[in-house]
Amino acid sequence: MILRGWLSRRRRRWPGGARKVQVLRRTLQLLVLALLFAIPTLSLYDNLRNQRDEVGIQSRWDTRLVHRLVADLEEPKALTQAVRGSVWTFKAGELVISDPLAVVDFVAASRVPWDRFLITALLPVLLSLLLGRVFCGWLCPADLLFELAGKARNWAGIKTDVTFSRGTKTAVLAAGVVAAVILGNQVFAEIYPPRIVGAELYLWITFGTFGAGAWFFLALIAFEIFVSRRFWCRYVCPGGALYALLGRYRLLRLEVDPVACTECRLCNVSCELGLDPMGGRFGQDCNNCGLCVRACGHDALNWRLGLPPSGGVDRLGHPESGVAAATPGEPAP
Repeated sequence: MILRGWLSRRRRRWPGGARKVQVLRRTLQLLVLALLFAIPTLSLYDNLRNQRDEVGIQSRWDTRLVHRLVADLEEPKALTQAVRGSVWTFKAGELVISDPLAVVDFVAASRVPWDRFLITALLPVLLSLLLGRVFCGWLCPADLLFELAGKARNWAGIKTDVTFSRGTKTAVLAAGVVAAVILGNQVFAEIYPPRIVGAELYLWITFGTFGAGAWFFLALIAFEIFVSRRFWCRYVCPGGALYALLGRYRLLRLEVDPVACTECRLCNVSCELGLDPMGGRFGQDCNNCGLCVRACGHDALNWRLGLPPSGGVDRLGHPESGVAAATPGEPAP
């Protein structure tokens, strides 16, 4: 009976579809992290194999594992060189995909308005136009680590939360572009957490050490735990600002149903970015992570396809939408 009651409560809190969405999201995040581990490992193995360094290959568990996978292949390089780069600029065969921020950084530093490199950001840009800031919530390797920092913050019972203007990250994006143009060097590559995670993993796996980026990232994690919840993603990230601008008029949006909503505010509490799902105020910062959907036990939050509402409020029956709002528990007119 106790187990049945516990399962019943879990079902009410985590509707099946919403829970599957989170499983999928976590799986994608872990796959990206696994890829960031695999790329330098494959590169290291390739170098050791070219040097015929069997001792070096067998001295590491990761290169030994790769050796077992490719030793009997006719063309092992086809696998070991299949993928290169990171989430900053990723190459798989002839396909090259770049973070839009990497393209902005390169164009600003090179002071060239057009380059073939721009084409590599086409797919992420299209996805952002359709789905919004999904890279931040679904693929960014740093986001998963920031969420873990948030869990540690909650576990420690830390309540301090210094807030800033959400427009700060747009200012950082603009200032970085101007600095890159003036200096003739890429600026964002040095401070962008997804790129830093990939670079530091490469240093650790290849050379057994970390660079200055690791200390910057650890300081950022500490700041988020003790001072300001999700500080980087909410207020500073230039990549997040760019994705938010691209996804301002996204087609995939969340919407709250006031008839089903009991105003328990669990969705607002669950939002990592400090938005107002209960009020339908998702805005361009929403990354469609679905945590608010999972937190709602009354199916009051769901995704929809369509343009942003005229009043900026994704709430069914909101007065600005031209339909009278219904109070919770009463039928809509």
